[in-house]
Amino acid sequence: MTKSISVGGAVAHVPTDVRRQQFIDAAVTVIARVGVDGATTRRIAEEAGAPLATLHYCFQTKENLLWAVFEQIADLMRPDPAEGDVRANAKGQTVSSIATSLLTEAIQWAIARPAENRTQIEIWLWAERNDPELAVKLYGLYIDLSKDLLRAAKNPLPDDQLETVTRVIVSIADGLCMQLITHGDEKMILRELATASAMLDAYLGRRSRRIA
Repeated sequence: MTKSISVGGAVAHVPTDVRRQQFIDAAVTVIARVGVDGATTRRIAEEAGAPLATLHYCFQTKENLLWAVFEQIADLMRPDPAEGDVRANAKGQTVSSIATSLLTEAIQWAIARPAENRTQIEIWLWAERNDPELAVKLYGLYIDLSKDLLRAAKNPLPDDQLETVTRVIVSIADGLCMQLITHGDEKMILRELATASAMLDAYLGRRSRRIA
């Protein structure tokens, strides 16, 4: 399906999936700049260079657009075998190796994509205040992705430990991402990442040696 818009008196046909992506990209830009409350659908449509009515046609509500933005950000963080992502080859690795790779790649991603990093945090905070169920659902994307990778480990954690360890990893990543936004000091964040990774490795590596 396509949407028709007038451009200089002519009618341009833009496929709906292309227009949706334009709105998602525009939303990332606007939310990173002014936050979720300031990112009105009108501002996002203007950033995308598209009619406001088309945005509502594509997403119906602002909440649906926010969910689409968050899904895209989460998808960008998924392991990519074609790029040699360490996590993509998780099967057979130790829990410690997968955990430290998860944390390292999350922070490297945040450094490389500052707008997306800020946007995901802005959406989390907005959802927590305005739609707690959505906040839980959003957070669950990262929890589930991390748990799936950790389950692929050689000698995987029992379910109760898996839940706790996963949430600790995500919490450390959250804290470092917030510090990156606050201080903007990449070298400091990388030093703290190295310390956090060593702590995870010490804890989980001891478990692996005990099992072995």
